[in-house]
Amino acid sequence: LAQLAQLAQLAQLAQLAQAEPGRTVPPEDASPAVTVTWLGVTTLLFDDGETRLLTDGFFSRPGVFDLLLDRPVSPDAAGIDRALAVAGVSRLAAVMTVHSHYDHAMDAAEVAKRTGALVLGSTSTANLARGAGLAEERIVEMSDGETRQFGRFSVQFLRSRHAPIGADGAPPMPGTIDAPLSPPAPISAWREGGSYSISIVHPTGSALVQGSAGYVEGALAGHQTDVVFLGIAALSRLGADYTETYWREVVEGTGGGRVFPIHYDDFTRPYGDVRAFPRFFDDMERSLDLLSQAAGRRDPPIRLELLPFGHPVALFPAESADGS
Repeated sequence: LAQLAQLAQLAQLAQLAQAEPGRTVPPEDASPAVTVTWLGVTTLLFDDGETRLLTDGFFSRPGVFDLLLDRPVSPDAAGIDRALAVAGVSRLAAVMTVHSHYDHAMDAAEVAKRTGALVLGSTSTANLARGAGLAEERIVEMSDGETRQFGRFSVQFLRSRHAPIGADGAPPMPGTIDAPLSPPAPISAWREGGSYSISIVHPTGSALVQGSAGYVEGALAGHQTDVVFLGIAALSRLGADYTETYWREVVEGTGGGRVFPIHYDDFTRPYGDVRAFPRFFDDMERSLDLLSQAAGRRDPPIRLELLPFGHPVALFPAESADGS
């Protein structure tokens, strides 16, 4: 019954999203469209046919008792290899981490080792990469507003906040990682380390990745985007008023016309087993209802869409041969 209820929740999300798979194969006279592939939690693969970028890259999936008992954990090398192979990822330009909790940054350096990527993130993320033995020249500590170019993609890190679901409105596992961290280590050792929104701009369109349901008031003012990947984990616990402000700051404030909810799946499940969090932790139906109300107040309504797991979706239109 519990599994049926979780499947019903996901079905409701799909109905709400009215997902359109988009055209994944461009016409013969066009260059490839920019596609995005959701690989669970906040792991998103962006691909324009020439350059590939990955947010977070979390594949290892320690279990629920590892989390509750704060057990020492390590990246699952075999699991990472399998996930990359199934996704067809052998080369990446960059792995970009939204913050340094284990469900975002634990595997970033291991993915970079296997794909030749740089790791971009906070000083805490940099210390995770150092502890994993990634070469220093492949570690990039990003500051607020800093931009990096990868092929035709321009990537900018913008200071944000984690969803305030810890004690007294702090993030869970607060603090910074001030020295190289070499696993195995308790899950709590992966401290938040500061959070970012990641702006990804391409000549064909722009996207904003908001990996956690937090915000800094006014921080995104002036940053226009076409698509928002909106972290919604624990949003139901923060209430209607918070959701309204979050939506206004991150979606309406950036002009996003399409919104893809992310970070709603239970990341203590094995990789590829996509299920909603148990209701005692996060009532996804409530979160979706709040988001649906916010989306419907705009004329025309903002599109809420569900990304299929593991399948590329055309994000921006392909360019024609003459560049139009």
